[in-house]
Amino acid sequence: MRKTFLIGVAAAMMIGCGGGETKPEATEQESGDSLTVCCPDSLAPDVSTPILKTMGKVVAEHFADLSFEAALPIERVLVRNGQHVRRGQVLAQLDAFKLRNAIEQQQRAIEQAQLQIEQAHLQMQDVIIAQGYDPDKAATVPQHVIHNADVKSGYALAKSQLATARTQLAAAQHELRSGVLTAPFDGVVANLSIQAHQLAQAGQTVCRVIASGNMAVEFRVMEADLSRYKIGTEVSIIPVADLSQKYTATVSEINPVVDQQGAVTLRARLDAATGLFDGMNVEVVQKLTMDN
Repeated sequence: MRKTFLIGVAAAMMIGCGGGETKPEATEQESGDSLTVCCPDSLAPDVSTPILKTMGKVVAEHFADLSFEAALPIERVLVRNGQHVRRGQVLAQLDAFKLRNAIEQQQRAIEQAQLQIEQAHLQMQDVIIAQGYDPDKAATVPQHVIHNADVKSGYALAKSQLATARTQLAAAQHELRSGVLTAPFDGVVANLSIQAHQLAQAGQTVCRVIASGNMAVEFRVMEADLSRYKIGTEVSIIPVADLSQKYTATVSEINPVVDQQGAVTLRARLDAATGLFDGMNVEVVQKLTMDN
């Protein structure tokens, strides 16, 4: 009796469970030789646009590393890192006292050489007259007589000293001008490494001026993906420092060399680079389309 009752209860439960609405299930249909799985729309996966991602670095396309040519104390530094400057703006200046003295010394040397030339010229004429020739008729004086007169009078030496003094004056004037660093173009100051009253080292870079609006991104792609990039291909640039920012760049260069890792280096010019620094790490993203 108890066993019959349990069987009846189980049967009732099975009928109750089967009386509700049946959930749709995926069905399998044969299509030719392949087997296609058909899913209801509510179960279809969310398919997004495929993309290619790689890492890159922001690079300045146009910049100038500036240095002093003389090892002298630095008198003034008028800029700071990150400061925007205009073409011709003074950035730093050396103590010009010694440079001005050098110019004055060469100017005096030129004056002295000019006096020596005048005296030597008179002596040369005396030597020519002593040889029986008229110095005012140079065409009638043999060349060897003129040469001997130049040497004996010191005229040739005075002319050489004058030329040397003029050359040294030009060099001193150039050093005075180069003792003032100016911006070669509009841009922003970077890598400033000097302070006032320090001793400048000749030829050592003291700062870099990066031209405004000339930034690009260098990145590498594997050889197998190279066909997806062409000159003019548009990519998105996302700085690692701020993933909420996105910039647009256009591929401008493809280096025709495959490196040992099987990668090719590309460069994409940024349409706008506000907020990006030289050397920043970025993600380079390309959305793939049917053309890719």
